[in-house]
Amino acid sequence: MANTDFPRGLIPLRWPSVPCNYYAVDTTNDIYLGQAVSLLASGYVAGVGTNTGVTLALGVAIGFAGTKKRGLATSDPFLDASDLTPPTPTSDTGDRFVLVADDPNQEFVVQEDTGGTALTQASAGAACDLLFRGAGANVVNGNDDTGWANIEVDRSTIVTTTGAFVQLMRLYDTINVDGTENGVGNYGKWIVKLLHHQNKGANVVPVV
Repeated sequence: MANTDFPRGLIPLRWPSVPCNYYAVDTTNDIYLGQAVSLLASGYVAGVGTNTGVTLALGVAIGFAGTKKRGLATSDPFLDASDLTPPTPTSDTGDRFVLVADDPNQEFVVQEDTGGTALTQASAGAACDLLFRGAGANVVNGNDDTGWANIEVDRSTIVTTTGAFVQLMRLYDTINVDGTENGVGNYGKWIVKLLHHQNKGANVVPVV
């Protein structure tokens, strides 16, 4: 039977028992659950829109809060930039917070896309870029009802070097909604790590 098609971005493995911290947001763009974020030179964070190549990331968004971390002012399940007042980085600094799974050793679950050649068990250890499923590979988008980012593994970008966004660790041991075991191929769920983490070794550098 087929793997369940349910793009939800990068889901922290062993959630909710994962290391995480709140960071003030400085962005004019929406941020969805399961989307990678980067630490800016200003000390604030913003969502990563290009999940490709050697892109530094601080971690993955797993929650949001408003002033004093009391929850967002609206019922949006994601950080809607239109809710920021006013929606400009310089005036909005510190107005919203994002909860980030920021441990450089944190593993995440993400599903495989359907383009190019399917990944196999032998793909474990290699690296891949991610893409936002939809109108364009890196046009930020997500589910406005669930708040999850429409992010998948771009299997057509698999490489054996460090020149990609995530490393494929292993196939996720889970069961599909139809009762079958998760397998390689379309919509297969993989456990990955951020390959270029800002809190790991020489990558401790803010994005300018």
